[in-house]
Parts: sequence; structure tokens; C-alpha cells
Amino acid sequence: MKDDFLDFVRQVLDHEVVDSNNLPCGMVDDLELSGEPGGELKVTALLVGPGAWTRRLPSGFEGLAAWVFGTRQTRVPWSEVESVTERVKLRSEAEALGLGRADRRASKLLEGVPGSG
Repeated sequence: MKDDFLDFVRQVLDHEVVDSNNLPCGMVDDLELSGEPGGELKVTALLVGPGAWTRRLPSGFEGLAAWVFGTRQTRVPWSEVESVTERVKLRSEAEALGLGRADRRASKLLEGVPGSG
């Protein structure tokens, strides 16, 4: 992705992630940053999954949310981001990046339900 200016809070965080086939595969729940105090800060990865967003909750709710939703998170290197529009599009397929597992499981469960197609 080009080094154009991005407002990461408004344009990336909490936005839908789609893979190279435009299949939804999660939301950007947090960002991984690198840099030194007083130096340039760089986004190095997207963090996707409940393990990333439950940490933003107050401590009393963090444990409960982790118990209910789990602690799994997937780290997607920033180099995998192809574009940022109303969605964050990735260069690779979700499965190759370890994304969308819950969606694929739910899809298999729903295959036999009439009207779910």
C-alpha cells in the first residue's frame, strides 16, 4: 500500500476486512505499532479477533468478554494491506492468513438449514 496519509482511528480501526476475493473475514480490532519515543511511529500489523478488542474493555469486563468470546487474535502484517477505502482489502486469501475460521465453521453448520443459502 502507498504511504499516503491515513487517519488510522477513522479509516482503519473497527473497519471490515476483506480478502483478495472480497470475502469478509473480520474487523480491524486493534493495530500493532513500532517506533521509539520521540521517533516515527509505524503501523506494522492489523490485529483481528476478540483477543485484540477485549483488552480495550474495563478490567471487570475484559475477563468476562474473553471467557464468552475467547482470546484468539490474528496478526496480519501491514504489508498484506492492498487498499483502505470503506473496507480494508488484503492482498491474500483469508484462509492463507488465518482469518475467517469462525465464518467458515458457521457456514458449514448452516449448509443443511433450509433457506440459509
